[in-house]
Amino acid sequence: MEERKSKRMAMAVGCWLVEVDGATCVYTFDLSEGGVAVITEDPFPVGQVLTLQFYTPQSASAVTLEAEVVWSRLEPEGGMGLKFINLDEGKRALVQEFSRLLERQKKTMP
Repeated sequence: MEERKSKRMAMAVGCWLVEVDGATCVYTFDLSEGGVAVITEDPFPVGQVLTLQFYTPQSASAVTLEAEVVWSRLEPEGGMGLKFINLDEGKRALVQEFSRLLERQKKTMP
């Protein structure tokens, strides 16, 4: 069994999957400091590198991250797991702070 390095958090957060011909809004169902799982009807193949954009309360502009597809499925609900790659210290800190913020918000929700 694979050991995860980062705590996963079940959370629906909108983000943009950026492609050459535009961007598609997808929603996360699982987020951690190391990656994200998203719901999509058109998952990409394992190994493909994608560009994601998130908006956080601390950033006036989108935070752009690269991620590699580590799993992909069509059924029962389409989705894919993405591992963040090429994170510099600034982006890593933003992802960590965003994860902590979402965790706090989740705890205060009724």
